[in-house]
Amino acid sequence: MTLRLQKIVQAIPTVTTLCDVGCDHGYIGMGAWQQGKAQKVIFMDISAPSLAKAQNNCTNAQMPNCQFICQDGIKDVLCDCAVIAGMGGLETISILQNTKQLPQFLVLQPMRNQVDVRKYLLEHNYYITLDTKFCDVKYYDLIVAKRSSKPMQLTHLQLQFGVTNLASPSQDFVQYLLTEKQKYTQILTQCRDEVVEDKLSNINLALEHIGGTQ
Repeated sequence: MTLRLQKIVQAIPTVTTLCDVGCDHGYIGMGAWQQGKAQKVIFMDISAPSLAKAQNNCTNAQMPNCQFICQDGIKDVLCDCAVIAGMGGLETISILQNTKQLPQFLVLQPMRNQVDVRKYLLEHNYYITLDTKFCDVKYYDLIVAKRSSKPMQLTHLQLQFGVTNLASPSQDFVQYLLTEKQKYTQILTQCRDEVVEDKLSNINLALEHIGGTQ
């Protein structure tokens, strides 16, 4: 598997039933089962050909106790943990909004609109246990959340960049901030843009927070 898929599988908690949403080849669900993180895996994809690839891979891996469902999102399927990876943040939220019963755990890897995803999780009584950024050719965000009766509040910077990134910044996260800072600084030398100025201000605050202003 790619580093991205490995990171996602590593972040999955040990549960009884896992739902691999938008499973494509099924590598995440298979990896979770092979590592003993799920007793049953439900593979789900809106694309019948993609689902067929996952089913064929699971057959070749002699993977028992799995189910294959061709549909758009979780809907009325029950599971302990759902993985939604490689989709936009707004699409991820749409899937969760159309889920009859939200699972106890969520493992999300939104490609964009990460701030919206974090806000959604807080509004629906999820406690974010991991929110990190890593590089596998490009930068990815990985968010793990658990349903909780304890409300969670995030600061402005935590909403923008993630709790874990600010509390325990990895070298990937620091490099991401420095790269983004250079990009937005260059843009502002050519024209004034309030959105870019705001992004650069947030980046500088994050760098100051983690002590990575070098």
